[in-house]
Amino acid sequence: MTRPTATRSRIAVRRTALLLAATVTGGWLLATPAQAAYGDTEFRSVSINNGKPVVLGTTGTVTVPVSALIHDDSGGVETIDADLAGTFLEGPVSHNMTCVRTTSTESTCTGTAILDPATYSNDSPGPIGLRIFGYAYDGGQYLESTLYPQYADLPGADALLLKETRLAAMNAAPEPVRKGGTLTFTGRLTRPDWNATEADGTKAVVGYSGQPVKLQFKKSGGTSYSTVRTVTSGSDGKLRTTAEASTGTWRWLFAQNGTSSAATSTGDGVTLLKASKLTVDASPEPVAKGAALTVTGRLTRATTDAATAFTGYAGQPVKLQFRKSGSTTYTTIKTVRTDTTGHLHTTVTAKAAGHWRWSYAGSDTVASVNAAGDGVALR
Repeated sequence: MTRPTATRSRIAVRRTALLLAATVTGGWLLATPAQAAYGDTEFRSVSINNGKPVVLGTTGTVTVPVSALIHDDSGGVETIDADLAGTFLEGPVSHNMTCVRTTSTESTCTGTAILDPATYSNDSPGPIGLRIFGYAYDGGQYLESTLYPQYADLPGADALLLKETRLAAMNAAPEPVRKGGTLTFTGRLTRPDWNATEADGTKAVVGYSGQPVKLQFKKSGGTSYSTVRTVTSGSDGKLRTTAEASTGTWRWLFAQNGTSSAATSTGDGVTLLKASKLTVDASPEPVAKGAALTVTGRLTRATTDAATAFTGYAGQPVKLQFRKSGSTTYTTIKTVRTDTTGHLHTTVTAKAAGHWRWSYAGSDTVASVNAAGDGVALR
């Protein structure tokens, strides 16, 4: 028998009554409710957000598609009010899901929920379900939730409501770094505090401490990341660790847990400084005081990170330095540029006995280096 169409006011009364019933049976989707004994209506299949977690941040809303195959001996449901995680689906009262009879005992219903973080607290993350109530085609009243125990094995019966976790951009320092050097990695893991509101009305953002976060590395030219180590986020969600430098990209990775979404930081590319070598030769040795002293040398750089082959480094400014006998400090005398093959050549006046050396400060791609001092005595 088809139930006569109710007026909107009567529908509102039924809706209020069902809400009161829901409160009596355990709260409106704030906890797993006990089953209500309303007719033979039941879920046969459910999809919430296409099987993916629902992730909410501090602002904005998330649109969540839902669908369900609903069974009733009379052919499904005539009216339906549905909510997800305490939020009513979009649409008119008693028809906020679009239901189509697909068999003599089933209706396929679809709808959309728009979830807003402003309506949730820190107790909200976790499994959420679809709750429906209304009248079947035979006039029987129903009240069903996918969180009822009998739907525990129904695929898609629930979805996870998660806080949006974020990882600040990876920072690897220093950059560039010498081969074999140490890199220091820093970052911060944060998530919303749904119990706190900022002055502008948005939910607060707080550090997420005590969480395992992976330090990952992708070598230059590589296509995938590998985990180097796992770091536990500290006070205010701060991250810090060190590792031996390698050329490539470094990032942080946080895996999803029961309350918070997964997060990946942007990568920070690191280039190793090529190793360099520097030689020096001062002549004649010994030299007369006040006479000319010729100082030569050569600056070379590695052609690969492995530093197995070197080539001359042209056009580089290199300081000629002198340390007087008995002193521990080198003083810069002049700056000379390397020639096309990396060679250095200059003359100075010998004023005192001591050690001469070349000193190179390094470039954006080549490491700094000092030549071993060449001792010169006066005669």
